[in-house]
Amino acid sequence: MKEQYYYLASSLPMLEFGMNVSFSYQNFLSLCKIQLTPVDMETIERAIILPTEDIKDPSPTLKEWKMFDITLRNELVKSRAHKHGKDPVQYMREDHQDPFISHFTQYIVTENSPLEAELSLDRKRWEKIEELKIGHYFDIDFLISYALQLQILERWSRINSPGGMEILQTLVQKG
Repeated sequence: MKEQYYYLASSLPMLEFGMNVSFSYQNFLSLCKIQLTPVDMETIERAIILPTEDIKDPSPTLKEWKMFDITLRNELVKSRAHKHGKDPVQYMREDHQDPFISHFTQYIVTENSPLEAELSLDRKRWEKIEELKIGHYFDIDFLISYALQLQILERWSRINSPGGMEILQTLVQKG
């Protein structure tokens, strides 16, 4: 165990899905810049919840996260395209399939509330991140997971703020 991971990870506030976050992602990055090597910092900066084209990553945790995220987004594309009678191929990234995610996204596209649909999607993302954290307590993989979860919480902080529905519409169109 690297000492800098231990001190950084043990100083971070615990995160729970749906909580109001008082510790910002920018604060987290600032702490990381002080305590991590440049290589580790680059890894943390690649830990994003935004869509990505490249699933190749030297970090096994980030590679698995990116594969999950692309699979989730692809399955959403397929489910939405099927619902509207369109061809999904032009909107898809690398094709990774997961029958469990497929069933989940079929349910999501029937949701009448965009807010509830996005909440369900982020719960699914949170669950995946929790899975990625298993066995990681004071290491770079824990910090990657923390960065991803903190971004989800900040996203919901923006959605729940005044004007949040406009923000939600923008996020839904991007993602």
